[in-house]
Amino acid sequence: MSSQWRPVEEALRAHHVRDVLVPGWIDRDGDVPEFRPQPMVVWLRLDDGFLRFESAGQYDRLASARVPAVSWADIGVLADAEDEVIVASYGEQLFGDGRSEWRCTRIRVYPGGGAECRCLALDFEGGHTLFLDPTWTFGIRLGNEAQEKCWVELYGDGACGVETTLVPGG
Repeated sequence: MSSQWRPVEEALRAHHVRDVLVPGWIDRDGDVPEFRPQPMVVWLRLDDGFLRFESAGQYDRLASARVPAVSWADIGVLADAEDEVIVASYGEQLFGDGRSEWRCTRIRVYPGGGAECRCLALDFEGGHTLFLDPTWTFGIRLGNEAQEKCWVELYGDGACGVETTLVPGG
């Protein structure tokens, strides 16, 4: 695994994932307040700290960092929002099995040229996959194994040279 993704691997080896957090704002202009997701950045809440994923470059690659807290100060669309910015919990929506935490068992990095990552897939105990695609128009598209399969069918060339790493223990 490239050195860029080693911190992600190390964090997922040492910590369980407790949630997937997506930022957005509350739109109160209509008769019903609505959450408007703005997933330019997404966090995995770990049992200690967070993994932050960001749609980077020309929104054609995924950047990552281990961070102690959630912050969107550097994401213009969120930092400059006139509406109230919050994060929504997507963990149960994506995994839906009632667990309070998940252990990552495998990481697949889809290359985008050089050491860059075009997309990332994380497999978890219980047969769940979290697929992060930063090339979506509105930020990071979150999906499951079906979304990953669809992406590979559409952009099969990106699957060439995919780096797969098993995440032992945890």
